[in-house]
Amino acid sequence: MKKILIIGLLLSSQLLSGQESLSLADAIKIGLENNFDIQISKKNEDIAVRNNSWGQAGIFPTINLNLTGGTSTTNLDNPTAFVQGDITSQNLTPSAALNWTVFNGFNVRMTKDRLSLLEFQTVGNTAILIENTIQAIILAYNTILLETERLDVFGNTLDLSRDRYAYSKLKGELGSSVTFDILQDKTAYLTDSSNYLTQQLNNSIAIRELNLLLNVDVYKNWNYTDELSAESKEYILDELAAKMTANNSNLKNQYINQEILRKDVSIARSPMYPRINISSGYSRNRQTQDLSSARFSNGENGDSGIKSTTTNYFANFTLAFTLFDGGRIRRQIENAKVQEQIGDLQIEQLATTLTRDLASGYEDYNLRKNLYNISELNLEAAELNLQLGEERYDNGSINSFDYRDLQINYLQTALNNLQSKFDLFNSDLELMRLTGGILEISD
Repeated sequence: MKKILIIGLLLSSQLLSGQESLSLADAIKIGLENNFDIQISKKNEDIAVRNNSWGQAGIFPTINLNLTGGTSTTNLDNPTAFVQGDITSQNLTPSAALNWTVFNGFNVRMTKDRLSLLEFQTVGNTAILIENTIQAIILAYNTILLETERLDVFGNTLDLSRDRYAYSKLKGELGSSVTFDILQDKTAYLTDSSNYLTQQLNNSIAIRELNLLLNVDVYKNWNYTDELSAESKEYILDELAAKMTANNSNLKNQYINQEILRKDVSIARSPMYPRINISSGYSRNRQTQDLSSARFSNGENGDSGIKSTTTNYFANFTLAFTLFDGGRIRRQIENAKVQEQIGDLQIEQLATTLTRDLASGYEDYNLRKNLYNISELNLEAAELNLQLGEERYDNGSINSFDYRDLQINYLQTALNNLQSKFDLFNSDLELMRLTGGILEISD
């Protein structure tokens, strides 16, 4: 028995040492800042923002600058040639070229619109991750509050058992209590001690789960400043359905994805239109020949540097129209249309699923609310029965078995009350998720 108490004190001291205050709002803030998936999604947002530009869509011309240079040496040993010996040539050619697609079947406009939608979609993906993370943190935080309150219930029961056991031993020493009653109270005390230690372990596990979500040291201890609460609300199903249609993150992202698929159909049609391309350029070639090591046929030595320059300008336009390509464009258009139809079906499927989930969540919330109200009344009755039972046990009206039954009934009723409170809170949180209300918590 002393070992059990020592272990309990050690666990309690571990939980109480080095604690920092942590509210639910602080937990959400820490979790959002440290979540790796959200950080990655934010990086994808940065990429999408940079890509959403007219330059990426292809509206601007491309300009290339080139510089070409070279040196070559030619040895002429031909009696019939006008020049004999080594001829060294050096050339340097700078050039510039401009290429601009003036019209390509509205592809630029459709591509720009698609890039904007992709940016919105990445923002939506981040919103879904944030929503899921917030929900997980809220549940983990309140799970700790639930386990802590359970620990208090087990602790209260343990205190009653300890006091009852001590009282029985005292009566036994005075000769007014039989050994059987003492053993009965001792068994109850040991059972409640075991339950208390087990609940301490459950509490520690819940703390580690929250720390894992917050991406902090899993053994870090906190002082949780919020309390487990469940507020009874009056919801109207039609109002919830309207909020869900307007604010549900998954549904909004699916709508954006559908707009992207529509743009893909327009982009697939663009090769059916004519294409107009303009190109222009400039080049200047400067060549130097060294004939100092060469001899002319008249016996004179060549010049050490003969220079020549060639300049070239050009401007062209191209009008192209695809008359036949084996049906490739038509197939791409039809495939894009099929993808759009699939997207419509996915939206309908998601909307149907969400409507079902909302109806189930609405009914579940009302059920949980009624169960919680009933559990509150049961708890009041169990507390009163335990109080009266203790008085009757002290005056000998009931035996130890009856009193233990009252203790167990109180314990189970108190635990059921806590679970009902947590279930009601969880049902409310699920309705908030379906109607897009969770993101408002982080604002």
